[in-house]
Amino acid sequence: MSNKLPVRTLGEITLAELAGTIVGSIGAIVQQSQTYGTPPDYALLIVEVNSYLESLGATSNIYEDLLRVILCSDSLPAFKRFCCLQMLLNEGVQCLGTEIFPPPYYDRILQVIAAQGRGLRQLNLKGVWVKEECMCYMFEIVKRLPHLTKLTIPHIANDNLLKHIADYSKCLRQLDISGETDITEIGIEYLCYGACRELLTYVDIGSLGDENICHTDVALLLRHLPNLVTLQSYSYVGSSLLHILEQHDAGFRCRLSYVHDTNTDGQTLDAIVRTCPRLEDVYLDSPEAGILDKLRPVRLRRIKLYKFSSYELLGLLEAGGPGSTLYHLTAIKGFGPLDINRLVRACPNLLDLDLYMMDSLTFTGDTSFPNLQGLEILSSPIQKPSLRGFICRTTSLKRLAVDTVSFSDEDISSMVIEHDFYFLEDVWFTSAPYLSIASVELMMDRCPELQSVGQLSGWALTPDDVTLLRGILKSCNSSLILKTFQPRRKVRHDLAQIFLQT
Repeated sequence: MSNKLPVRTLGEITLAELAGTIVGSIGAIVQQSQTYGTPPDYALLIVEVNSYLESLGATSNIYEDLLRVILCSDSLPAFKRFCCLQMLLNEGVQCLGTEIFPPPYYDRILQVIAAQGRGLRQLNLKGVWVKEECMCYMFEIVKRLPHLTKLTIPHIANDNLLKHIADYSKCLRQLDISGETDITEIGIEYLCYGACRELLTYVDIGSLGDENICHTDVALLLRHLPNLVTLQSYSYVGSSLLHILEQHDAGFRCRLSYVHDTNTDGQTLDAIVRTCPRLEDVYLDSPEAGILDKLRPVRLRRIKLYKFSSYELLGLLEAGGPGSTLYHLTAIKGFGPLDINRLVRACPNLLDLDLYMMDSLTFTGDTSFPNLQGLEILSSPIQKPSLRGFICRTTSLKRLAVDTVSFSDEDISSMVIEHDFYFLEDVWFTSAPYLSIASVELMMDRCPELQSVGQLSGWALTPDDVTLLRGILKSCNSSLILKTFQPRRKVRHDLAQIFLQT
């Protein structure tokens, strides 16, 4: 049987009770105001709650944890979450994520953060889409929060906001200004010569698959941010590096460890290899035929490819290529058959293998990856004997996701009885029309670390079967989760990237 649900710690129970008490006090004052026909006195409530917490000796970590628990609760009305933000945000809080709020709250949230968040080191405004009329409050936030080291503000940045960041954010190390924005070369230049230029190591900019920011502007960042390690989301980094070599500095070198490039040709890939001596992670979208071999001298830990030749990939990884250092491989829309046996020989240390929309996959070997932990095969035809043989020889798996399988209950029975899947935590078969309740029970019994099984709506299970299984799990206090329709998070993320590009 899978693991039991862990006993909640005293800290977790206390935090939940305290958060419930605070939220309940808001509901009580609203009900009281409705009874007497008077507006609720939130200011008095805020004073009383803070006095109560101070009397208990609440530390800044407790305020931070309370904000995290309350703000991410989708079931709470926006006015209650906003009231808690007013109550609990103080100079001791160092990390804040606003989560998603309705537009009428945007300006009020920004004002509260500017007034009460002076101690913040990390601020995530991903759920607050700041419009031009509220941008003045963003300027105040940047001015009044001098200790920020990480700022996440996707889709809202403009040149004026970047100027304020450049002038006032002297400690900033990570900046997310990705998505559709109004950034121009002027704003990029502000950032390049700003107070944080020596500290910035991570910049998330641009939109996946879309050159909404010119590669020449991104080249400015590469030239003037000396410690930049990652340009996340931007899909034309190779073009920026080639521009620098050709137009500015033929001896240019940078500290990038991750590069994402689109429509890469041989000259651009040469520029990437030449200018990035610390390169460990590369994502090439639609590389030109015949150029992958240029990556041979690079000791890569992670490779992601989209629209490429499977034959070229195997040629790169074999015979002295980066296969021996590779830990993660994602292959999307590879042309031609991919022989997994050759991957096994070339990449003995692989931990994660994701194969999406491949022409065809084959496996006939007697050995597999000794340390593989994650395997995903989506929209990639593979014969049942090959898939079964591959899985049975990869007993180190923790995560297994295949969109369509023709396994029967007998297949699952022989697989889990004859082989020890002691590490398997997550199984996801989107369509498994021949698997019944018996297969779930077998995996529950034979895979001690199993935490989730899905997508059961695509299996030969009735709603009554799922109800019965959940009843059994609940009676045994099992931690196993049975999923019937929710998309698997990692699959959803990668497929979203694919569709954005196509």
